[in-house]
Amino acid sequence: MLAEWLISGAKLKKDHLIPPIIPHHIKKALKITALIAGLLIVVGILILFFMPSHIKAKEEVKREMTLSNSHFLTWRGAEIHYTDEGNGMPLLMIHGLGGSHRNFQKLAAEMKDQYRVIRVDLPGFGMSDFPAGEITDLPGVYRDFFVFFLDTLHIDSIHLMGNSMGGMMAWNIAAAQPEKVKTLTLLASAGYELDKIAKVAARFTRFKFLEPILEKGIPMAVSEANADRIYADKTKVDLKEVYNNNVFWNREGNVQALMRLTSSGQYPDSSLIKTVQCPTLVIWGKEDEIVPYYHAEKFIRDIPNSKLVTYSPCGHVPMIEKTEEVKRDFEAFVKEVELEAKAKTTALSN
Repeated sequence: MLAEWLISGAKLKKDHLIPPIIPHHIKKALKITALIAGLLIVVGILILFFMPSHIKAKEEVKREMTLSNSHFLTWRGAEIHYTDEGNGMPLLMIHGLGGSHRNFQKLAAEMKDQYRVIRVDLPGFGMSDFPAGEITDLPGVYRDFFVFFLDTLHIDSIHLMGNSMGGMMAWNIAAAQPEKVKTLTLLASAGYELDKIAKVAARFTRFKFLEPILEKGIPMAVSEANADRIYADKTKVDLKEVYNNNVFWNREGNVQALMRLTSSGQYPDSSLIKTVQCPTLVIWGKEDEIVPYYHAEKFIRDIPNSKLVTYSPCGHVPMIEKTEEVKRDFEAFVKEVELEAKAKTTALSN
């Protein structure tokens, strides 16, 4: 009896050690998966080594893209580009992630008769360099830049207007320099769930492992696909402007600056939005695929003296898709603010 028990125990132990037999169809699927993965790696390497470079030298871009109203100044050793045109109260327009001063070109042309319109290329975008050296506080760098920029242009009172990341810069200025900001206009502004929004907006540029490929620049097809994402009305897509945007993306140093920004995980403190006190106009497209419409309602909730205007169909760039409407609503808002201020002054004097 004992012998039988020992023999059966040994048999069970031996059976337990026998590896399971993998079905033939699973083995075949695993081999195919491994083969596809290997091919993708090979294709990636071939793209890396044989893809033509799209990078353009800074001077080449400067020759091609400088406008009659372009100006350049130096900040922390970096060359900064901005445009300055028109007369009246200064109106600063700030573009979004991967954009440039050209994103506000249509609106600036409509408004330069009433305002001194200034469009700035953020450091690392358009024709502006990002300062060299180790950066540990990206939000602080941009905050310091705007202190320098407004002081250099001797501006002590201004209307601010920003789109997407530019909106984020604008509400930061309003929080940091409230004495200078007359009104704030946020066009599909970033401000909440910033890590989530960065992943949607940046997509591939936030992945460090893609840097060797992206160092060769961004193909025109990628710029076209990006334009398709941010417009609700595809008939409004201007291929000339898509080309301009692609040139700025591929300006020497800009891809690296974009990747540095989007992979940093550093964002401004969203709680500062609640400290904004100036009259604020919030403009949003109902069909925005980058920053969802419900973010507009968050701004209205958090900024005491704010007003919401909604367009449809409209995507992530209302100043391009709805240029005339933005101009109309901005001017009506400013007039309303000025009338309220005048009424208060009259009441106090009485």
